[in-house]
Amino acid sequence: QDDLLKSKTDQVEAVQKTVETEIRSFSDAVKQGCEGKAASTQVIKAAVKSAVLEDDRKRSLMVFGLGEGPDEALRSKVDDLLSLSCAAAKPSISDCYRVGEIREGVERPVKVLLNSSEAAARVLRNAKVLRGTTRFKKVYVSPDRSREEREKRRTLVTQIKEKISSEPEKYHFIKNGTVCSREKQQPPSSHSTATAPSSSLRSTAPALASTPVSHPSRAKTQI
Repeated sequence: QDDLLKSKTDQVEAVQKTVETEIRSFSDAVKQGCEGKAASTQVIKAAVKSAVLEDDRKRSLMVFGLGEGPDEALRSKVDDLLSLSCAAAKPSISDCYRVGEIREGVERPVKVLLNSSEAAARVLRNAKVLRGTTRFKKVYVSPDRSREEREKRRTLVTQIKEKISSEPEKYHFIKNGTVCSREKQQPPSSHSTATAPSSSLRSTAPALASTPVSHPSRAKTQI
């Protein structure tokens, strides 16, 4: 009888241990599922934020070399710039503001947010018109690049400087994220004016004037 009782006790303890093990396994599974759900939610939020920022950048431009004053009418300046570059196709300005720390003698770049990415692309295509104007001939307009894109751009500019130095007989330019080179066109005769120096470096150099950082007086940053 004692042996039977001991056997029953052992069986009960075994069942109890099995139940406890299963409960712990189920609890761990539920916990992991909840953590996975939380992680998935975080990933979705990060993806949405990234998409919003990307859309904002596609609709934005960075303007360098636009004179800065203490009581400037910045929106009016930008509006005049867009009028000269796009004429009747001038896009609407959603917002514009300077970015970077205020420093004496330094003109901070201006971030311009337009109503669409198509409008931003149109301004970039027509920006060369500004070089023929008196007021904006020293102004440079570029896409609103991300930090990674700005770093890549700096690398490309360094490469093109090296190319210009080592191969001055060629014309060097940046296309589709790559430094390209081709032979310069020879003048038609010995009496013609020599081929002008490459303008690629001039067109890219202003983009390095400063790396836009958070605006000190506004709750806006360039990311």
